[in-house]
Amino acid sequence: MKNKKKLLGAAACTAAALVLTACGGGGSGPSQGAGEPVIDGTLTVAINEDPGNLLRHINSSATLSYVYPWAYEAPVYFDADGEAQGWLAESWEETPTSLQFTIRDDVLCDDGSSLTAETVANNYRWILDPENGSSFVGLVVPADAVVEHDDAARTVTLTTETPNSFLLPQLGIHPIYCQGALDDPDSVAAATNGTGLYRLVQAVQGDHYTFERKDDYAWGPEGGVDGSTPGVPKSVVVRIIENPSTRANLLLSGELNLTAVQGPDEDRVAASADPLIANSLVTGGFAYSQAEGRPTADEQVRIALTQALDLDALMRVQTADKGERASRLAVLPPQICQYDAATTNLPASDPEAAAATLDDLGWVMGPNGIRERDGEQLTLHFAWNTRWPETSATAELIAEQWAAVGVGVEQDGSEYGVFIERVRAENAASEIDVVWHAANYSVPNVLTSFVAGPVPPTGNNYAAISNPEFDALVGEASQYTGAEACATWEQAESEMYSSADYVPFAMRPEVTYSRGIEATLGGAWDTATSFILVQE
Repeated sequence: MKNKKKLLGAAACTAAALVLTACGGGGSGPSQGAGEPVIDGTLTVAINEDPGNLLRHINSSATLSYVYPWAYEAPVYFDADGEAQGWLAESWEETPTSLQFTIRDDVLCDDGSSLTAETVANNYRWILDPENGSSFVGLVVPADAVVEHDDAARTVTLTTETPNSFLLPQLGIHPIYCQGALDDPDSVAAATNGTGLYRLVQAVQGDHYTFERKDDYAWGPEGGVDGSTPGVPKSVVVRIIENPSTRANLLLSGELNLTAVQGPDEDRVAASADPLIANSLVTGGFAYSQAEGRPTADEQVRIALTQALDLDALMRVQTADKGERASRLAVLPPQICQYDAATTNLPASDPEAAAATLDDLGWVMGPNGIRERDGEQLTLHFAWNTRWPETSATAELIAEQWAAVGVGVEQDGSEYGVFIERVRAENAASEIDVVWHAANYSVPNVLTSFVAGPVPPTGNNYAAISNPEFDALVGEASQYTGAEACATWEQAESEMYSSADYVPFAMRPEVTYSRGIEATLGGAWDTATSFILVQE
């Protein structure tokens, strides 16, 4: 039996929000504080919005990734070297079509019950049950998975018909809920029933969530903490503070211990606080609709439109000049696959070549400066969301650069919830030519559902992308496990980018800063219960 599996890259991220954004994961290691432990202190965290329903199985919100790890644990976590380590699972075995965990026998739930192999298995069964409407079918638990358990042997076994390169990071870091939560999901919408170091004792929606330490907690991973470790907080308070400047001010004044900071406040925070958790997120990208009848269904049109853009300039606007070009589909830790397929294969900026190609395709300049063909104007319906404040300016710059080669743009910007409803509507790809896409996860196969396969409402392929070469290479890559699959995944993504199906162009660092915290397991949100308070 394996109890470790070596993966490439940095530390782990919690199971990410999978729609069009994700959690902060990874880690830069412990903070540099060297003070004495604070006994029975309170650790205060600030997040920018309410997490909503606390049942992760139905809520893919990125914000929830900063809240549930205080109360819930997963079978494994990934350390700072990208190596899988046991947590609820003491050992495991993995093949491209199977994953088996052996579950510890000393783990207790909030309600006092013992965690069994059956309960772990029932978490995956709950996600697969179509009556529950989980958003993690196919994203975390493969849709064709068969789940079995053996309580006497303490094993949970998942088998699939379709090979999968990354079953361990997909399933292994997803949080496990206790049986009472699965039996009554409403009971954990604003409460907890998990195995973690803390239990939720107060939930004030839109304001704060207070967790209290379980002093009898004794089953943490090797090198972690237990309920009596000096410096382990007695309480954890997660506050909802929307304004980033307010979060920065409270961190610098000592009223917060932990918060993410971006934008104009970051420089002053970085001068006084420790970067406890750091990773990069893809924040800028879009896909061209390939629905029948849309002009962007033509590969040569997509290539020309991409050549018309200065992707480096778009990246600088989208990241407030703090980022870099996106390199691949999956950039979150644990980075099993590390390669640059995007910048080396996306069409290079060449507005003159773009104009010439559009001329050759019959899209000629009309009297109003917009290209036309057979009486149809080349005006693109561009749907994007305002989750990142820089996106509006980026969308305007895209429109300006397309206008320079005679392409019109009908802007369709909206807040995140409205945007998701819009692009997930039936036949949306037949009305939208360009859709914003900036999803994040640690393994590429999870993100494949956004660039291949069924369209909404049955799938996540918002732009109705179809690339047979990509699909074939994905199938080939799935025959391998872990890092062995990466070379073929790189080939698959290269096919997608060279065809300008999906154009990721911006990636920016997301840093969570801390005051008075040390991380015994290397600084990541899914191991947040290993954080201890120290005197500054």
